[in-house]
Amino acid sequence: MKNKLIYTITGLMTVLLFSSCIKQLDKTFQGNTVVEIDPTPLNSANATAGYPVLTRIPAFGIPLRTSDSTLRRLNGTVRIRVNLVGPQSDQSQTVGYKIMAASPLTSIAFPATASGQTPSASAATLAVQNAVSGTHYTALSGTCTIPPQSSFGYIDVAIINNGPTAGQARFLGIQLDSSGTLKPNPNYNKIGLVIDQR
Repeated sequence: MKNKLIYTITGLMTVLLFSSCIKQLDKTFQGNTVVEIDPTPLNSANATAGYPVLTRIPAFGIPLRTSDSTLRRLNGTVRIRVNLVGPQSDQSQTVGYKIMAASPLTSIAFPATASGQTPSASAATLAVQNAVSGTHYTALSGTCTIPPQSSFGYIDVAIINNGPTAGQARFLGIQLDSSGTLKPNPNYNKIGLVIDQR
């Protein structure tokens, strides 16, 4: 009987101890609302450029993997996600961007195509030149929209297949600017894309 009373009291004390009030933490974002290019904080900066230069098509929200398809003249449209860092809005918001005309690179070690990507191409060091609007990609608008109640916008880069050029790649840089309603995070506002022309 005495043991039963001790177990009952111990059980009640345990319930009371572990069911005490826990202070709720406010997890609301407190900083200035900014935008960033999704692959930029997830991938290492190129030593020459100072920002990531991609040779593969980025998946959203994760670093590049060797299983990701390589950027090629055969890819069609490549989608780059822009992330809202801050609270969502009830209205659509715009993000301005510009094309960086000059490549910081003269050559790049390009990976082999991913498994299943056709036609396949082996790894090679390719000479890098600037991509030309209307020749290597369709002209971009310079504005991306983040819809109401969303945290993401997209920049769609339509790559033009103008035939093979052996040993060559084309550079296309995108930099977020302050021309939209949202300001860019200065640490994650640039991305480079190198498009295999083989």
